This record gives sequence, C-alpha cells and structure tokens, in this order.
Amino acid sequence: MPEVRRNRTAPTRAGQSGATRSRTRKSPSKTIPPRRVVNWASAQLRTARYRTVNALRLGALAALLVSAIALAGLAVTGGLSGLGDNMARMAETRLTEAGFVVRAVDVAGGRDVSAAEIATVIGAEPGRGLLAIDPGEARAAIEAMSRVESASVVRLWPDRISVIITERAPYALWQSGGVHHVVDRNGVVLDGESAGDHAHLPRVVGEGANLHASEIVTLLARQPELAALVTHAVRVGERRWNLRLNSGSDILLPESNVASALALIAALHADQRLLELDAQAFDLRGDGELVVRAWPERAGASAQRERGA
Repeated sequence: MPEVRRNRTAPTRAGQSGATRSRTRKSPSKTIPPRRVVNWASAQLRTARYRTVNALRLGALAALLVSAIALAGLAVTGGLSGLGDNMARMAETRLTEAGFVVRAVDVAGGRDVSAAEIATVIGAEPGRGLLAIDPGEARAAIEAMSRVESASVVRLWPDRISVIITERAPYALWQSGGVHHVVDRNGVVLDGESAGDHAHLPRVVGEGANLHASEIVTLLARQPELAALVTHAVRVGERRWNLRLNSGSDILLPESNVASALALIAALHADQRLLELDAQAFDLRGDGELVVRAWPERAGASAQRERGA
C-alpha cells in the first residue's frame, strides 16, 4: 500500500502568506548635536536682545522728537514760560536711561592736544548723557585752549562725541620784558612751549611785536640773502620795524612800503655788498631814499685823524 505523507506546514493566519516576510529596519532619526543647539539658542537670544535695545532707543528718540515739536509749538504760541527747561531735563533723563551716554570721544587733527584733555575740557566723562554735551559750548571751551586755533564738535548718536581741531603751530619767538615766548602766526602765546626748543624760529622784540610778526617774517622770506643777515626784528612805537644785523648794524624801515624798501636794500647789497660797511644804521625811512649813518664815536675819531693829517 503506498505511503501517504502529510504536509505538516504550519497553518497561516488570515492576512499572512506562507512565505517569510523580510523585515526592513527603520533608519535612526538624525539628532542635532548639543553644541549646535546651544550656539543657535545663544544667537537667537543675542538677536532678540539687540532688537529690544534698538527698539527702546528708537522709542526714546521718537519721544524726544515729539517733545521737541511740542516745545516749538509752545514757543511759537508764547506758552513756553518755564516749561522748556523742565522738558529739556526730562528728555535728557529719558535718553540717558535709554543708553544714549558718552562712551568715547574721538579727536582728529590733534598732535600735542590729547583726547583725554579734550574730554576733560568739555566735561565728556564716560556715562554722561550725550544730550548734556552742547556742541557750541564744547567748541568754545576747546578753542579757549592756548594750543587750539579752531575746533568743531558733533554728537554721533548713540554714544560718541567727534571733535576735529586745528592746532596752533610755533611760528616765532617773541621777546618781551626780557622773556622769550613761543607764539603762533597770529601772535598767540603757546603755553607749555619752551623757547629753547625753537631757537631756529625768527625772533621779534618789543611791545605788540607778536601781533605783527607774520608781516615782517613773510616779507623777509622773499629776500633770503638779506634774511640770513638778520638776527631779530624790533617793533618801534608799534608802528614800524628795525632789523638788527649780525654785524650790529640796524636797518631802519619805513611805516609803509616795507616790501619796496627791503627789495631796494637787498638789491644794493647783492650789487655792492652794502651791508658789509661798518655803519651804525641804514636808514630807509625817507621816501625812496637810503641814508647810511656811521657810528658816532668812529666818525669822531675819523674826523680827528683827518684834522691831524
């Protein structure tokens, strides 16, 4: 009798096939490294803080503008009275609280004058309200410094003061009362400058000589050969100049037409070596004339020698 074999395959449940299904593994989800999360969160925090601060500052500035318009309206209508000062102080307080304070003073054009000196003079200590620094008053205070010729001052919102200065430059030595001072082109005495450090500068002597030094120095610069023989210029009666030569002689210049007088004597010296004569003075005070004056004692001795001969 033939052998009958039964199939012992396990029965399948409904919805399942007899074949073995392959199971696919799910790929692990990507995770963000912790450091990147911290950096991203910090950046978001900084951005939010920056926007908040700017919003506050803009709000304060807008409030200031509204206050300024209101003050202008009160001034036009005559209703300002004592309200203006209070409003100004209030606006200054609000801006200061919003962070509009002095954090730096920038100075351009300064060589001997430092930014620290400028900040002290205008009262721009760190943390002071920017609105409290009045540019006009600050400029006047800076120009009152002996080393500053001119200045401009500007507020740079939100936290800086910009200053541009022109310093006074040493121009001449002024001898007055036996004391030498260093002066600039306009005759202003430069405090803190030593005359010994500027011995090469032209020297002027006498009352008011400092205020007119640029006149004679400029004219002598046009006659360099003559200027090389001059030791100093003496102001006479605050009207005219005498030039002292290194030989001890004097050139007496007129009150007017000084340039013509200098040109004349420079030409005579170049042609005839006039200034090498042993004379007390070369008098150019006459109109277009030159008078050579001898030393009195030497003239007398010469006359006696002639009479004795």
